[in-house]
Amino acid sequence: MLAILISSLAFAQDVPDGLNAPSTIILSQPQSVQMDRKGGKGPKGKRKGKRGKKEEWRHRFYARPTISGSSFTTPDGETSTAFGLGGEGGVRYWETNKPFPRLRGRTRGTVEYIMSTNTTGMAAKVGSFMGPAWKHFALESGLDLSWDRYEWNGIELEPTVGASVPLIATTGIKGLSLYVGAQPTWVNNAERVVDWDKSAHFGFGHEFSTFFGGSIAIDDMSLVLGYSRRVTAIGVQEGYGISTNIRG
Repeated sequence: MLAILISSLAFAQDVPDGLNAPSTIILSQPQSVQMDRKGGKGPKGKRKGKRGKKEEWRHRFYARPTISGSSFTTPDGETSTAFGLGGEGGVRYWETNKPFPRLRGRTRGTVEYIMSTNTTGMAAKVGSFMGPAWKHFALESGLDLSWDRYEWNGIELEPTVGASVPLIATTGIKGLSLYVGAQPTWVNNAERVVDWDKSAHFGFGHEFSTFFGGSIAIDDMSLVLGYSRRVTAIGVQEGYGISTNIRG
């Protein structure tokens, strides 16, 4: 199922992390390009360490709740919907006091529960992502480890551990960030592996997700909206989500 994680980079990107990502893309959210600019200019970017040297790296902890809606469509066209609640927390870090491009990254954990009258599910993820950032553009990738299980109106996606490698691109100016990404996932449950030769959808790996969204930042707060689509062995899961920062 497609994970929706909408974060602020914001969106973890603060815009991703993104980069969720199965279930709700609590993946992944990307970090916002605006954040990187703040880290490299102005008084904060000129901070010095204990020995009087300029800081080469800065970091910031963050946490955010998420609210989401998900749908699952079988190859026969039957669709089930569900409501989701979850959260994400972690730390973002970025280089300062050097010419662009600068490295930036994040390490985060997410959890999400979905429910309806005939649907239940849960997903948890832990991952680290890093990449180069320019003034108005950034790339990010890394490794995301996950565990999830779902039952959509009697159709079960059995519990499995997975490993994903998302690739996320982010652009933004003056508090507005947009992101787009793709993510193949490999799982350790043979029942969850997509046979791409028989699938009507594009993808590779054992499952395949795409996602996009955006965020608006005001001071240290941000609001993120996102969409995700995940191709599984027995259907397509889509997610729509919203999240906001509590801190960072």
